[in-house]
Amino acid sequence: MHEAAGHQSKGDLETYSLGRLAPDKIALFEQHLLICARCRDRLHAIEPYNLVHFTADGPFYSRVTKLRTGRFLARHWGQSLEGGKEFSTLAAAKRYLERTFIQMFPEHVCTERCGPTDSL
Repeated sequence: MHEAAGHQSKGDLETYSLGRLAPDKIALFEQHLLICARCRDRLHAIEPYNLVHFTADGPFYSRVTKLRTGRFLARHWGQSLEGGKEFSTLAAAKRYLERTFIQMFPEHVCTERCGPTDSL
């Protein structure tokens, strides 16, 4: 899980960003992020787009993760929905998230609670 000097590895940062970190590792991982600005900065660097909308169905998240391959995974998730798609550019990934969010929630009007979110 850790690389040299006790920091999170690139692989684990990516896995966490994608929501695929093993449940038994999440608490320790997030504790480290709370105290380690370096790992937080590295995590934010691979998440160039990270939003939450508060819909009638509850919070709905949209995130782009820059993968170690150089590609971008755009994904949405909420209480009853999760999905995504891989793209070669950040711009294409963002367009996909914006377009599909509007299709899924055409009645949504953003409030002051909607917007960028931290990873934690």
